[in-house]
Amino acid sequence: MEATVQRSPSRATAWGGVVFAVLYFVGVTMMLGPTPNDTHKDQPVKYAADWHRVFADSGNRTQLILGAYVLAGACIAIVVFGSHLRDRLAAAGAATSGRLAFAGSIMFATITLVGAAAVAWIPAAKSFGSTPIAKGELVYLAPQLGFAALLFGGGTTAALMLVAAGIGSARTRALPAWLGWVGAVVGVLVFLLGAFFLPMLLLVLWVLIAAIVSLRRPVAV
Repeated sequence: MEATVQRSPSRATAWGGVVFAVLYFVGVTMMLGPTPNDTHKDQPVKYAADWHRVFADSGNRTQLILGAYVLAGACIAIVVFGSHLRDRLAAAGAATSGRLAFAGSIMFATITLVGAAAVAWIPAAKSFGSTPIAKGELVYLAPQLGFAALLFGGGTTAALMLVAAGIGSARTRALPAWLGWVGAVVGVLVFLLGAFFLPMLLLVLWVLIAAIVSLRRPVAV
């Protein structure tokens, strides 16, 4: 039996899930938009030239920088929603699951911020500091590192939040049992396949549904 902490979940913090879903989808879409296709991916010199052209365009740089700011907003929102999950699970008698879910949201936000910064630092350095655009492999390795952090890092850390919140909800009905089990399954999927991007959309969808359910179904303490 998990220790119970009597903490009333705030309805306002549930809105963090809705805000996260919107901002994360918009932010990732903005950052993916200017990326070149993979035609020259096996030819380092040409692939570096493709990325150099992307960063040389002021419109592309602006889009990538704004996308990073939007993702930063999503990171704040998911931590707020993670605090809601913590309080909601604690109120239902699953305090340990709530703490783990909140920890997962913080880890996810942190690695997502790192990824967004890695994608945006070359265009930001050029736009804000007039720094010459890097040449050679660095020009494409930096954004590749960023996307790896966003997807692989994001998937593995979001898994903790999803599995903890999912199992805790299924056991205590903090959220509907079916939503809890779906969350646990999505957590496993994003842990294993988050690097392929599409499973991360399941994370966004689950958070959005969980937030809406939380807004419509307050927990009695």
